[in-house]
Amino acid sequence: MANLKADSPLSRRIVLSFLDFLNSVEFTSDCDLESLEVAEDCLLEVFKIDSSSSTSSVPKSDSLVHIFSSQPGPDNGIKSDSVNDPVYSKTPDASQTLGVTDKQDNDTIGVSEDELFAQFYDAQEKAGLFDMYTPDEANYRACGLFNCALEDMEEYGVEVLNLKNLADIFKLKGNDAMLFKWYPDAIFLYTIAIALCVDNAIYYCNRAAAYTHDKKYSEAISDCETAIEINPSYSKAYSRLGYVYFVQGNYSDAINKGYKKALQLDPENESVKENIQVSKHILRFD
Repeated sequence: MANLKADSPLSRRIVLSFLDFLNSVEFTSDCDLESLEVAEDCLLEVFKIDSSSSTSSVPKSDSLVHIFSSQPGPDNGIKSDSVNDPVYSKTPDASQTLGVTDKQDNDTIGVSEDELFAQFYDAQEKAGLFDMYTPDEANYRACGLFNCALEDMEEYGVEVLNLKNLADIFKLKGNDAMLFKWYPDAIFLYTIAIALCVDNAIYYCNRAAAYTHDKKYSEAISDCETAIEINPSYSKAYSRLGYVYFVQGNYSDAINKGYKKALQLDPENESVKENIQVSKHILRFD
C-alpha cells in the first residue's frame, strides 16, 4: 500500500481516533501528562487538525476501543488504573474537541528567504534575545537558528515562508524539548516563537508549562495571565494557572484564579472538577 500523506482524510481520521482514545484513558499518577499534552499538540500540528473546532467526538466506528474490543481474542476488556494525583490529571479544555480544517488564510501569504530572515532577526533583536552577543555573534546565532528552522519547515512540508509558519516551527521544537524534559531549551524556543508572533495564547501557555517544570513559578503565572489576556476563553490557560498555584501550595488561588474559571469555560472537564475538590480537601485539613 502507498504511504499515506499527513493531510489525507484517512490519516486525520486515524490521528483523531488515537487522540480520542487518549482522552478516554485514566492514567496512573506517575505518568508525565504535561509531556503527553505536548505530544498531542505535536500531532495536531503535523496532521493539520484544528483543535478549536466544535466537533465533540469521534464516530463510534472510528473509536479505537470499539475497533479493538470487537476483535476476537481471549480478553476484550479494557483495564486501567485510576488517577490518584490531581496535579497530574489531564486537564483538556474546550479547545481540545477536535475537528479537521484547512490552513488559515494568513498562512498562505509568503515572502522570500532573505526577507523572512530579516523579519526573524528584527523580531529577535526587539525581544532582546541577542543583547548578550556582539553583532557578529548575534548574526551567526540567528543564521544557525533560522537555517535549522528552514530545514524543519521543509521536513514538515511547509511551503509558505512567513513569520506565522516560522513561529509554529519553533513552537514544535519547543514541544520536542518538553518531551525530553529539556525545560530551559523549551523556554528559549517558545520565547523565539513568541517574539515572532506575540499574540498567540498557545505559545505563552506552552512556555508557562516549561517555566512550571523549571520551577520558575512567577514567570509561569505571568505567561498564563498573558495567554488569558489574549484569549479570555482559553480554558487551558486557566487550568494551567491553577496548576502553578497548586504546586506552590497556594490552594485558594488555585481554585479561585484558575480551576473555577477553567470549569466555567469547560463544565464537563472532570479533571478540573477533581482538582478543585482535592484543593478544597487540602484547605479543609491544612
